[in-house]
Amino acid sequence: MSDQPAPPAIRASDAERQHTIDVLREAVVEGRLTLEEYSDRVGLAVAAKTDQDLGALVRDLPARPGGGFGGDLAGPSPAGRLAGGTTATHRAICSHLVRRGPLRLASESSWLSLFGTIDLDLREATLAGPMVHLAIRNVFGTVSVIVPEGVEVQIDGGGPFASQHVDIADTRRLPGAPVIHIHASGPGGSLYVRAE
Repeated sequence: MSDQPAPPAIRASDAERQHTIDVLREAVVEGRLTLEEYSDRVGLAVAAKTDQDLGALVRDLPARPGGGFGGDLAGPSPAGRLAGGTTATHRAICSHLVRRGPLRLASESSWLSLFGTIDLDLREATLAGPMVHLAIRNVFGTVSVIVPEGVEVQIDGGGPFASQHVDIADTRRLPGAPVIHIHASGPGGSLYVRAE
């Protein structure tokens, strides 16, 4: 065993912080991190003072070209094995559909609430790509979507007599964050989107 002291910490640069954030973004797209883990780690990366602080955030992730973080790439991730071009479809017809926990979110998914209720918690979700599209058709139903703080959310569409309640304005948007795009349609439904 060596008695040599550990090398001193070196102050982190903005470029090193950005590289760490890029590694984390790739990890969430590959399914190695959940959205919530990504959000937490990027917040720490932005505030990191030293190279050791940054290294601790990516130590359990594979190395990327141009940086020495992580371990060796062990092969394609499960997210990379998803069938391309497939749209996942979910329905709540006069019923209640709950999805939470370690979900694997397809790049495109369709959600139908017909006089039903859908609760979709994406905090522990992994993504099939840097942007995912949720097509939410809500016909006199209620759909609630929870995202972790810092993830970018884009919402468009709507319907007659429908309402949207979006509570993400006060959350910090992380640089280079994955994007969750929601397209809402249908009459008379209520859509709730919030960050926690």
